[in-house]
Amino acid sequence: MRHLIVFLLTLAWGGAALAAEPALDLLDAPVSYTAAFSVTSSRGTYHGRVWHMPGLERREVATAGGGQGILIDRKADSATLLSMSGKWHVGLSLRAAAGMVGGLDSWTASRTRLRDETVAGIKATRWKTRAEGPKGGFSGDIWTSREGIVVKATGVLSSADGDDSPVEMILSDMRVGAVDRQVFEVPKGWFGFDLRQVPPDKVVQAVESLKPLLEGRKGK
Repeated sequence: MRHLIVFLLTLAWGGAALAAEPALDLLDAPVSYTAAFSVTSSRGTYHGRVWHMPGLERREVATAGGGQGILIDRKADSATLLSMSGKWHVGLSLRAAAGMVGGLDSWTASRTRLRDETVAGIKATRWKTRAEGPKGGFSGDIWTSREGIVVKATGVLSSADGDDSPVEMILSDMRVGAVDRQVFEVPKGWFGFDLRQVPPDKVVQAVESLKPLLEGRKGK
């Protein structure tokens, strides 16, 4: 699950031989777009869709349990986990969500330009990339479109506990343009909890304690 959320959060933008930058500052492509995506790791392959506006992002993936998603709002410092089949949500601070995936908020990323290539019909620039933090990192290559959208990433995710995993993410059917603002809101009528005030080191325990209640509502 850690690897899935990492790429639900994902990296974006590109720049040739760039100095290290905060990884969270690289989250936002400076344009709005929608696309399909796939993520492959040692745990299997997931398929989903992404909606993006500067400062806002929604990603959904199809899973055996009916699908999961995440809403990111950087201005509000929030990351909302979604259960598509259970119709419930859990709101976290962005810092807490980043802590669940290896302290992503403290990662810094460095990139070196390699060459121009075409990915899924999109002209892109390939970068040798390394992102590092005290609890994890990423080492591999990313491909960015001329708009600054990461259309492909392949490499290895590492963690402090040694749970390293090869991963690949690729976008397809990408459309750059306006996105409906309502896409980034929790659907009306969904059941949920707001845990944004829970300390980052307590949030995993809090989410786990709520799981029986949340899963028990599936289908309601």
